[in-house]
Amino acid sequence: MKEKNTHSDKDVFLAQWLAGEISDQRLKELVSNDDFNAFSKIRKGVEVYERIEAPIDMSYSKIQERINNKKPKVKPLYTYLSIGIAASIIFLFGLFTFLGNDEVIFETGFGETKTIVLLDGSEVVLNAKSKITYNEDNWGNNRTLTLDGEAYFKVKKGEKFTVSTDNGSVMVLGTQFNVNSTNDFFDVVCYEGKVGVKTLESDHILLPNNGVRQINGNPIETSVTTFIKPTWIDGESTFKSVPIKYVITALEDQYNIKFISVEIDDSTIFSGSFPHNNLNVALQTVFDALDITYNEKEKRNIKLRY
Repeated sequence: MKEKNTHSDKDVFLAQWLAGEISDQRLKELVSNDDFNAFSKIRKGVEVYERIEAPIDMSYSKIQERINNKKPKVKPLYTYLSIGIAASIIFLFGLFTFLGNDEVIFETGFGETKTIVLLDGSEVVLNAKSKITYNEDNWGNNRTLTLDGEAYFKVKKGEKFTVSTDNGSVMVLGTQFNVNSTNDFFDVVCYEGKVGVKTLESDHILLPNNGVRQINGNPIETSVTTFIKPTWIDGESTFKSVPIKYVITALEDQYNIKFISVEIDDSTIFSGSFPHNNLNVALQTVFDALDITYNEKEKRNIKLRY
């Protein structure tokens, strides 16, 4: 049973969590579920605020227009928040109200991963150069998000949860699974529970350790994994019988580099792994196995040839 915390304690926990000094799991142990959900919205507001600081002129114009046309309603804040935090939250959530922005976007940069806690407590771990988008206001009635890139999901049990991509949709009630959807590459692996995958061509039901994959419009393939979670979460990308062009893309996303590959056959099949923390080792692991030479033509531009 959780120990009852004072308002001051909760302020401290929130500050430590936002600073990265305590984990999501530790915060869940220290506060109630309602408090944790409230804190998650605060963190999301902070991240959105950082993204909107740059285009301040455009945001200010929209705010002024909404103020002139409509007097905003101020909702009461949680009484346990300190005055400083409360003022920040009024500003952040005021912006959401003024701008009419109910679409939430999270994305990652080169070599970056990010863990997002959704409003129902479900978690999404985004791989490098990936993005999710969802409607916050309608989340309680429609747990649907859009993914571009790769993400690992830990879905809390409840109403249907749908991941929509350009290549197909993944539907679950509560489970753990990985989705990689980029251009003409679509790969889904179930790690726990049951996953439904729907594409234009077919429907599939995946049980733990089963997966489906479609590459470049070819027929969908089934697969089996022995891993308990995606290896990229622990800093290593793993491939099994994948054309080298997709491995090259993964290397570019992790290391913020560019390959010149016109002199090689990018349909060559690769099976293996590369680390995310050492570019030289990654290059050796991938290209030495295929007898492909590589050299830096310009800064961050690597030419490949046989």
